[in-house]
Amino acid sequence: MSVQRVLVAAIVSASLVSGCRFLRPVDPNSPAGSPQPSQPSQPASQASREPARGAAASRLTDANVAAMVMALNHTDISYARLVPARADRADVKRFAERMITDHTGVNQLVNNLLTKLDVAPEDNTASLDMRDESAEKRDLMRDLSGFAFDSAYIENEVAYHRKFLHQIDNVMLPAARNAELKGLLTAVRPAVASHLAHAEQVRADVLAKK
Repeated sequence: MSVQRVLVAAIVSASLVSGCRFLRPVDPNSPAGSPQPSQPSQPASQASREPARGAAASRLTDANVAAMVMALNHTDISYARLVPARADRADVKRFAERMITDHTGVNQLVNNLLTKLDVAPEDNTASLDMRDESAEKRDLMRDLSGFAFDSAYIENEVAYHRKFLHQIDNVMLPAARNAELKGLLTAVRPAVASHLAHAEQVRADVLAKK
């Protein structure tokens, strides 16, 4: 059963009861068993802003939340489109194909729900920041190929899907007001978690067989 069909079924059921700032390729000379950080440690100044961000999240509208979901999906689709011309590994290419299919399907579900609710997505600081960050990372990956690209891309996918889950759990679900939008986010979460597990497995294989 396709991801889109699973999500549709989950959303219908719910309604009845009611995305590393500086990306670097993995060093091929490092020991295979050494841990690879998925993202840089958080600066103290950034940590001090977290309470303010939480307060801002409480003021998000459903239109803002929808824009964030779509920005996160478009971000990963844009990464995946870099893969065919730059990647060496077949498993990396298959992973990218899955990302294009699944994230395109989620965006279609969001569009369908917004049409039903007669709501237009409305950008906010978070969704605009996602676009800026993805543009920066794409610029870095465009200059890579082979192992350097494969390792950088899949490392970024691990970090991206962890961020997506964090945004669902800590920002978008708490902010969403509409029951069907909450149902969509709840239905999407297991797919994002599955993507993260898949990305972590591919990363392990890339590092083991470099």
